[in-house]
Amino acid sequence: MLKIIVHGLGRLGLSVCRMAAEDMKNDCKIVAGIDIAPPGGTAFPIYADLASCADIADVVVDCSVAPAVSGLVSQAVAKKMPLVICTTALDDGTIRKIHAAAEKIPVFVSANMSLGIHLMSRLSQMAAKALADAGFDIEIIEKHHSGKLDAPSGTANMLAKGIIDQLGHRQPVYDRSGRRQRRDAAEIGMHAIRGGSIVGEHTVLFAGEGETLEITHNASSREIYARGILRAAKLVAAKPAGLYGMDDLLT
Repeated sequence: MLKIIVHGLGRLGLSVCRMAAEDMKNDCKIVAGIDIAPPGGTAFPIYADLASCADIADVVVDCSVAPAVSGLVSQAVAKKMPLVICTTALDDGTIRKIHAAAEKIPVFVSANMSLGIHLMSRLSQMAAKALADAGFDIEIIEKHHSGKLDAPSGTANMLAKGIIDQLGHRQPVYDRSGRRQRRDAAEIGMHAIRGGSIVGEHTVLFAGEGETLEITHNASSREIYARGILRAAKLVAAKPAGLYGMDDLLT
């Protein structure tokens, strides 16, 4: 049985805990949680940080906030524990730290743990390449609940990066307010909508002369992310040191 420590017990972290408890195969178990403001009613002990965690586990999954990730990475390396990171809006210093840690422990990183989103990214890159010479403009629109802190979402930035890596010579534009000028052909417009309890919706819009193409992914439940996190935990716990991502899950 795979023993898991969950770092960050917010909505996503608790969803991971519920899904692990409901796993019909019964091949994974949450043995501890890490949170500075622990929720009540959990069936496992909760610690302030990984360094003070006395429970033995096979992997740590991170569902926290960006400022907490750097310290977690250092502690995971010290304990030689595989790590799954799905927190977004990481700064450059933390990203460098993750890459350095991957030389010592297995680390799985993805801005979105949904297999559907990852396939959407691939399809968007294919469409961008196919339409590159046809003058199609590219816009990315994302919608999330009113409590989401970062904008645009890490997933929207991931989608944009995939397209830019495919095409080159493209520039994300995050705000057009106050501008009075034509849209530059090299722009990728980034739009964030926040409201209500929207779990997550992402659309890549390709707008040409007389036609549009939209690739859209809707998430109706956080369970899709929790399911992806548990898949990643099972994968990375059996891997040698290195950096892993959604491509490794798909293959």
